Amino acid sequence: MKIQRHHRRREFGFSLVEIVVALAIVGVMIAISVPSIDSIRKEKLAREPVTALAKMVRETRKRAMSEGRPYQIAFDSRGFHTARFFSPYGKSEEFDQLQRDLEVIAQEQEIIEASRARGIDLNAGAGPTEAQQQMEVAREGMTYFEKVELPDTYSYKLRFYGDTDWVDMTTGEFKRWVFQPSGMLDPMQIQVQSDNAFFEVEFHPLTGDVKSESGWVE
Repeated sequence: MKIQRHHRRREFGFSLVEIVVALAIVGVMIAISVPSIDSIRKEKLAREPVTALAKMVRETRKRAMSEGRPYQIAFDSRGFHTARFFSPYGKSEEFDQLQRDLEVIAQEQEIIEASRARGIDLNAGAGPTEAQQQMEVAREGMTYFEKVELPDTYSYKLRFYGDTDWVDMTTGEFKRWVFQPSGMLDPMQIQVQSDNAFFEVEFHPLTGDVKSESGWVE
């Protein structure tokens, strides 16, 4: 006699309850991770101007030491500007004038090079004029001019040695940070804000390197 046995195959899968529980767990994990990712993004945006400033500090200090002349970084509501140190009494207008002079020098240099390419020497048989001498002085002093302009969504504060409170640079204040040929500079802290994210840095007065930094999101 032939006996037939029927084995019921077990079907593997998830029940509706298990699926709902898994989706709920995934939803909770996404809800937790999204604010963290957003906070990291905001803090990164606040860090960017400080990173640019740290690079500017290294270059400015190096130039001051190698050339044996003081350099400066100026701060105003627009951002940071660096160039050779000219006057302790200048304000933002000083850097605006420097930039205009740079443009004039670049235009004159293009004319001179184009003339020389045609075999014409504009200075042949004549000594330098007073205007040319002034331009030469300006050219020497503006071999290095850089700026970092901050978008309107950014704001920042400074605190130099001796300041009891932070100085809000969006109020129209002007600050000058001088780099001596010895490499020395005043201790300085900067705090940048962007979209409720803050990044704060303190620079070392002997090396110009970042001494401490911190970031947070409110």
